[in-house]
Amino acid sequence: MRIDGLSGIAGDFGGMLIDQFGVIHDGQKLYSGTLRILSELRGRGIPVAVMTNSGKRAAANTERLVKMGVPRGDFVDTVSSGEVAYQSLNIKKAFLIGRDGDDYGFTGIEFVNNPHDAEAILILGSNAPRTSLAEYRKLLTGLTLPAICCNPDRLMLTPSGLQPAPGAIAALYREMGGTVTWIGKPYPSIYRHAAKLIGNPQRILCIGDSAEHDVAGGRAAGFSTLLVMTGVSAGHDPATLNPQPDYLMDAFTWSNSNS
Repeated sequence: MRIDGLSGIAGDFGGMLIDQFGVIHDGQKLYSGTLRILSELRGRGIPVAVMTNSGKRAAANTERLVKMGVPRGDFVDTVSSGEVAYQSLNIKKAFLIGRDGDDYGFTGIEFVNNPHDAEAILILGSNAPRTSLAEYRKLLTGLTLPAICCNPDRLMLTPSGLQPAPGAIAALYREMGGTVTWIGKPYPSIYRHAAKLIGNPQRILCIGDSAEHDVAGGRAAGFSTLLVMTGVSAGHDPATLNPQPDYLMDAFTWSNSNS
């Protein structure tokens, strides 16, 4: 069902899990309808958890949202794939694949320069476009370590457009014969974590911009789904989306008139 804004269906749900990148903001700034929607949901007592396939822990993603202008009281918390992964890890030394200069907050784990000294590869971020997939292939050639991908997204929004995300690097490693464990959307552990955070209401709506991750993951978790045609879905024909969402919206808005 195509809808003009969230106002028409919001009252049907006891809680919402809302994607961060591509729905709430574009990586640089908030989308124009974000603050209105979060304010309206808070006023109606509908709890919101912000979900993200980010290799960084929850606190870093919450801080990003607040710095962008989202009132901290408008969402219960942030649920990141990095946070869910960190809480489940039992390793002391890892070889990190991430973006240059980023701190992922994985305290207690030593990141080693030589992968042969590591217990596992942690794929937390992508250095694209500075580092190409061909260069990642060279880096991973000959390795037999198990890999843990803490961000299954295959594409990410950057100032230079869509670029290969950590999920693309993990998929490459699997194609090369490596063993990969995936944590984040569309896999179930992040949905259990998020639903518990908002009190496990009877009806939950998952909102995202990716059919592959947000719709597939929400549906597998038993929740209703809403796809916003921004972010990675911008410019795509809705008829080609697989799987199809329960609801479709052109932009993240409260109502068509925004009134």
